[in-house]
Amino acid sequence: MEMIEVENHLKDDDYILQNSFDLAKSLCTLYNNADSQSVSKVQNLVIRSLEKYELFGSSKIIIDDLLRELKLFPYLNSDELSLADTLAYLAHTTDIGNDSEAVLHGPQAEIFYKLLSGVSVVLSAPTSFGKSLIIDAVIASQKFSNIVIVVPTISLIDETRRRLSKFKENYKVITHSLQERFDKNIYVLTQERVIEEDFVGDVDFFVIDEFYKLSTWADGGNRCALLNEAFYRLYKKCEHFYMLGPNINGVAGEFIENVKFEFIKYNYNTVVTEIHDFTGSDKEGSLIDICKKVEGPTIVFSSSPDRANKAAELIYENIQTEPGNKAKQLATWVSENYHAEWILTIALRNGVGIHHARIPRGVSQYIVDLFNSGEIKYLVCTSTLIEGVNTSAKNIVCYDDKINRKKLDIFTFNNISGRSGRMFKHFVGNVYILSPPPVDQLPLVELPLYNQDENTPDSLLLNIDEKDLTENGKEKIKKYYEQDYLSLETIRLNKTIDPNDQVNFAKALEMNFQSWSHMLLWRGFPDYEQLSFICALVWNNFNGKSLGNRSVSSTKQLAFKINQLMSKPTIHDIVNDRLSYNENSDITSIISKELDFKRLWANFHFPRILRAIETITNEYLRKNNINYECEYTAYASSVENYFYDSSIVALEEYGLPVEISALIEDYLSTDGDLDEALNRLSEVDTSAIEDPVVKSFIERAAYGI
Repeated sequence: MEMIEVENHLKDDDYILQNSFDLAKSLCTLYNNADSQSVSKVQNLVIRSLEKYELFGSSKIIIDDLLRELKLFPYLNSDELSLADTLAYLAHTTDIGNDSEAVLHGPQAEIFYKLLSGVSVVLSAPTSFGKSLIIDAVIASQKFSNIVIVVPTISLIDETRRRLSKFKENYKVITHSLQERFDKNIYVLTQERVIEEDFVGDVDFFVIDEFYKLSTWADGGNRCALLNEAFYRLYKKCEHFYMLGPNINGVAGEFIENVKFEFIKYNYNTVVTEIHDFTGSDKEGSLIDICKKVEGPTIVFSSSPDRANKAAELIYENIQTEPGNKAKQLATWVSENYHAEWILTIALRNGVGIHHARIPRGVSQYIVDLFNSGEIKYLVCTSTLIEGVNTSAKNIVCYDDKINRKKLDIFTFNNISGRSGRMFKHFVGNVYILSPPPVDQLPLVELPLYNQDENTPDSLLLNIDEKDLTENGKEKIKKYYEQDYLSLETIRLNKTIDPNDQVNFAKALEMNFQSWSHMLLWRGFPDYEQLSFICALVWNNFNGKSLGNRSVSSTKQLAFKINQLMSKPTIHDIVNDRLSYNENSDITSIISKELDFKRLWANFHFPRILRAIETITNEYLRKNNINYECEYTAYASSVENYFYDSSIVALEEYGLPVEISALIEDYLSTDGDLDEALNRLSEVDTSAIEDPVVKSFIERAAYGI
């Protein structure tokens, strides 16, 4: 039989029942005749046969033999193995922590033993490969005392922290610089936290998840520069690493010459992806038809939060779906704390989850849990869900073929479609495409840290030791050495701020100090006039108009909203206030802008720029022998934490929304001692909590502490 015949027969239960031996025999023939190019197609057929495994009756032993030949050991049934299969199965079984074991497939075992032998590995493999399980096995080996795991987003910190909490008997899992180190630590950090001064101590082994973000093509912004610096700092401490990611063609550039590692690329699937072509048809109609027809948990990928909201609306207005009780309870809680007419409230009530950057982090994480547990069938998302978040989707609908306005490349498309299917749950995943897929080549990863060419950010070069700079690198940043307005020490200190912006602000300060001084020289908290002045500096000197997703439209509005934070208004109050002025206001738009303001302006841009203004101003004061020192740090920290104790906001990273931690604010406030706040959280008696959502959020956040 040809491959296509076997594939079609594997979809026909009656045929399998009546011809199980012939079909199993055909699979063997295809395997025996396969070359290196076609063996993966045979592997897909064998995985398809697992969906109908029981129908093979006495021929199951043939399927088991094929699984062993293909090194798919996790799929072997340990109770029904021959002696040879049993030995192979046991040889690939390893400890993964908390007295539990896992069976590795062949390529997983190869990577695992290379890492244990001291080889650094850069691994490119499909989403379903099980790359993260190798990390667990390495930790369980107890070979390393201090391990750093770098993940791209704060949301992934919590997901990884939960998974690794099983090692807490032997390691302290640290996610924040507010925590103390123990003798043996697993740091789970974003790149920004890796490079915080005096935070990470000794390192014996480090991991960078989604390592392709080291390339400028993956993230041309400051995050790429920071991740490169994180690698640079970690590699100075330890030359043993594991970097993992999907669908990379190779590693290129000067990185190869300067770092000792082994690049390994696998196109090794553990689930099958079936593409269904709906291109050329009406998108909205196709989305509705597909969602009506599919069985199993379904993710709908959209290009932007607005498009995701639109897709969610299309689904719940056209398809009747009954959500589980927990989803209904979350909808009630969201209604009470945000608004009954917010699109998230309406979507959850109708069995549709939404996941994008304009949904509060803790709520997003809770929604993913509801999706994975079957409480909601549909999850509409943007790119926020494709950067390593684990889901159990059987189906992916590519509603859009862009991220924001940029067309998807083949790398991102593969990353999205690779989310379909799940080992042991959905052997065959479905991807429904509504636009033609990209056809370009898979990309190469190059590190600007080592290339030091015109694409290397100045901020990165300025934070590399001078002895590690190439002649090109030195030439590129020569202008900073040759200017007298601002020291390199201060520029490096403000590493999240563009060096050009810093120098230009120092120039402006020198020209205008006499007229600015009465507004700049303050300590502690500013009065409203001083705050307004600072907001104008931020807006005019640090490109404020383009920041914060345009959630603020002027310096006056920025000052008003920063000042408003002091009274700790709830989103619900803000929405009602806006409606009292204009009852026709769009509620979803109000909430989106308010969440963007808090997440982007208050929690990130305003405090970092304020701290930079402070350091630049103080350097000017010292240079000019003016006996005064500005002190903005306390105010920057207060804004960053929405005027709550810093522990309260840090707990948001553990999945606890501020709306809930604020209910027990006095109990959880510990003057920034996060370890103590976590201890207190773990001791909360949830049996006395009546609200099921509040109880669930607290228990979820306390998991693994």
